[in-house]
Parts: sequence; C-alpha cells; structure tokens
Amino acid sequence: MIRALWLAVLALLPLAASAQLDVVITRSTQRAIPIAVVPFEWRVTLGLTYDFAEIVEADLERTGQFAPMGRETMITRPTRFSEMRLTNWRIMDVEAVLVGHVSGSEANPTVEFELVDVFAGESLLVYRLQSSRDAFRATAHRIADLVYEQLTGARGMFSTRLAYVQVTPGREEFRLIVADADGQNPIVVLRSTDPIMSPSWSPDGAYLAYVSFEAGYAEVFVQEVATGQRRPLSPDRTSASAPAWSPDGRSLAVARNVNANSDVYIYSIDGGSPQRLTRHSAVETEPEFSADGDRVYFTSDRGIGPQVYVVPARGGRAQRVSFTGSYNARPRLQPDRNQMAIVHQQDGRFRIGLMDLRDESLRLLTDGPLDESPSFAPNGRALIFGAGTTAGRGLGVYFIDSGVMRLLRAPEGILREPAWGPYEN
Repeated sequence: MIRALWLAVLALLPLAASAQLDVVITRSTQRAIPIAVVPFEWRVTLGLTYDFAEIVEADLERTGQFAPMGRETMITRPTRFSEMRLTNWRIMDVEAVLVGHVSGSEANPTVEFELVDVFAGESLLVYRLQSSRDAFRATAHRIADLVYEQLTGARGMFSTRLAYVQVTPGREEFRLIVADADGQNPIVVLRSTDPIMSPSWSPDGAYLAYVSFEAGYAEVFVQEVATGQRRPLSPDRTSASAPAWSPDGRSLAVARNVNANSDVYIYSIDGGSPQRLTRHSAVETEPEFSADGDRVYFTSDRGIGPQVYVVPARGGRAQRVSFTGSYNARPRLQPDRNQMAIVHQQDGRFRIGLMDLRDESLRLLTDGPLDESPSFAPNGRALIFGAGTTAGRGLGVYFIDSGVMRLLRAPEGILREPAWGPYEN
C-alpha cells in the first residue's frame, strides 16, 4: 500500500560536478543596448570580495538585448553618478552605465547602485539592497532584474529558478535538479534508479510535482523543494503522468490511465476524488491550465495525429486549437500574451514553435531535430526546452525579444524535461 504520509528525501546535495557550459548558438535579430557595468567598489572588508558586476553583466548579455562594454576599455571606474564624466562614456557610444559600491558591516553588507542614462544625463534608478555572504549571487541577480526592467519595461527573470532532469547513461541514474536561472548552483532534490519525468512548479515556487517510476508504474508526487518532503498525489495505484498546477495552486491536472485509456483529470491538493475532464478513447495527455484557471489545454490524438485541444476546467466539450501540420503537442501558454509554445513535427524533425491563439499562425523557433518540453520564463520573454541537437542533448534557452538561443550542457549526462519556475517574491 502506498503511504499517503509525507516522505523524507535524503538527497538534497550540491551538484558541483555538473556546472553547465553556456554557449551562444544563434545570432541576435535585434540591436543590443550598449551598456557599461562598472565593477562595484568594496568599502567593507570581508576577507574576500565578490564581483557583483560580473554576474549582472552576464545576466544581461545572455538575453541578447544588451551589449556590455569590455572592462579593459573603460577610461574610468566611478562608483556613483556624481563621479562620472558623461563625455567619457558618450564618446564610447555607451547608452547606459551601472555603477555601485558595497559598504556597511561584514555581517550585513549594503549594496548601493545607480543606473545612468548617459545621453539624457540623468539617473534612471537609484537603489540599495541588503545582502550577506551566502546571498551575494542572489543579490547580483536581483540587481540585473532591476536594470532589465528599467531598460526594457519587462520584469526581469534572473532571480527565478529552473528544474530539470539529468540522466546518466550507463549508470541508470536519474536526478531531479533545481538551479538558478543561469544554470548555476544546481542542487539535486531527488535521486533514483528509475525514470523521473515532467517536473512542474507550484505557482509560489515552494513545491514541485513530477512523475516517478519507482513503484514500477508512472506515479505523480508532490515535493516541497526546501525540505525534500514529498507524498504521492493519489493514494490509489492508478498510473498518472504530466502534472500541471492550477494558477491558484489548489489543484493539479494530470493524465490518468484507467483501463488502458488515458484521460485528463483534476486532483485537489487537499485530497478527495479526482474530477474527470475528458472522456475519449484516444490518448489525452499533457494538460496546461489557462492563466485564469477557466480552461485546460491538452494534447490528444483523437484526430489524425497529436493536436492541441482546449476544454472548460469544469468540464464540457473539447475544441481543437492547432491546425498547422499533422503533429502539435505539449502546449505551454505564454504569460500575459495570446501565444502558446508547442512541439511541432515537420519533415521528421521535432521543433519548438510559437503559435498565435488569435489567428492560429505558427512561428518555428528551433531547428530540432529532437526538441521537447517547452516552458516559459514567468515574464514570457524567454523559453527553455529540452534541446536534442546533432551535438547531443542539453537545455536550450530561447530569448523571444532578441532571437538569441543559448545551450546549457552538463559535462556528463543528458539534461531534459526542463521547467522554468515562477516569481517567488
């Protein structure tokens, strides 16, 4: 009998051996903003210093929307707006400059910074953040978020987290990993000799739902990220997969297999009998809630090949949504926009596409040939997916505004099934 009590997970261990390599694999389609991120001055002695500017610069450059100035070409290194000679920066065609310094006590250092519009000659942002030794990297990501929002108008996503599965061929080891949005600081939250699939973040970022085959069949678990405590979603032994959280975090839509037939069901996190949402002899799977929670999108092969359908979350008649080509699957809705990411098959290649829900047009973002599992950043400006390229399998990150794509790869093993976490504060 499956225990319904919370279970302890022992493997909350650092994954130092799996630092990812970040490689640009496509060009930007947009002019990048020239920006200088000046190294911050340290006015407090901690026995060591931390290069906040390096992390901020890397975050901004990764999006393809910014072109950071090389440090070796900086004529001066001011720490505040009042110390700047704007002509020095104007002749370098730099449009924005970030300056800052670290002061305060060793136990509670303060990071103060200013973002300057060089040609307007004014401060765009003046900010102060409290930090600590173990929070320097998080502080740097927060600074990058604020700069990004000020210069693009969209909220930054650098302080968010990723979840993904790493598979080590030959050792039969599967690891569920949580990492920073740039792929750094990976932490193993679950190890298993059986497959792990389909991680999905709760709206508050506190829990992960995922599929484990440890009992010999597909079973959905809900795990608290901070503590590692987990429990099966359902006490019965019915096979279930592809979990997706409702926007309010109170329920999960899953594909439940009963009598060799897969349909979409909705489970309450608090327990009780599941609500059956679809009733069809075809395979119905990969659910995704709309932002308002009123509709559920899913994949079905009830027609000719897999296509995306939508059904009211309270039940009702399903309607087909995708019509371009014979294979469209794994729908993921773009936050705050009328678009949806899907896996589209064309000429035998599985590629990530962006479908407009208003006119059903489809824009292919990747080349494949084995791309899978798209997941949007919470601001909708970037998309992570399992990248199956001729060079191997990793995680692709596509920045929608710039057209830049980057690849995160591990020194060993295969990275797949990514899920981009929500804003947590």
